[in-house]
Amino acid sequence: MRRLALATLAGLTLPGTALAGGIGVLTNAGFHSARAYYYDAEGNQGIDGQHRFNYGVGGVALLGDKDDRVQGVMRLWLIQDQPLAEPDTGETTDAVYPAEYEQGWKSFGAMTAGIQWGLFGDPSKTQLTLETHAGSGFASSQGLEFLLVEAGPGVSVAMGDHMQFYSTLTASMRYRKRAYISENAYVGVRWMFD
Repeated sequence: MRRLALATLAGLTLPGTALAGGIGVLTNAGFHSARAYYYDAEGNQGIDGQHRFNYGVGGVALLGDKDDRVQGVMRLWLIQDQPLAEPDTGETTDAVYPAEYEQGWKSFGAMTAGIQWGLFGDPSKTQLTLETHAGSGFASSQGLEFLLVEAGPGVSVAMGDHMQFYSTLTASMRYRKRAYISENAYVGVRWMFD
């Protein structure tokens, strides 16, 4: 009896082979908010809020049958952030500011895990989706890692039995000492192996 209980417990807890999911490539482009700091002659700090361009390329993995309306999604990609522009100091004369805008593009390795929710349509044909993600910009040579949360509508279109085109438009929040808002568009192709 003890052996039967142990065999049943082992059978219920050991993972089975995953035979449903997919892998693919993604590209993205968008804008993110940033702060350019400057100082007046007395040392008072001013802030110029800027909206800067970003883009990226990477891979995506899905967990779930291609006919499922709800699928797990993991993304791993490289983000390139446009450098800050020279700050607009307004009426402040003789402003002093760091030369961050001359330092070039910033690179981040990013990873998110999330869920693709099927809203309308047929998952094996054309489907309107909602994607929710959480993760981080975890790798930065400048030490500027950040929390990343994204959500937004998308579409997936089957291009045969195993290929799928997808696109998502997200509202994003980066958090590093404070929240920074961004918006991004993701486009890619996935190969479904179920």
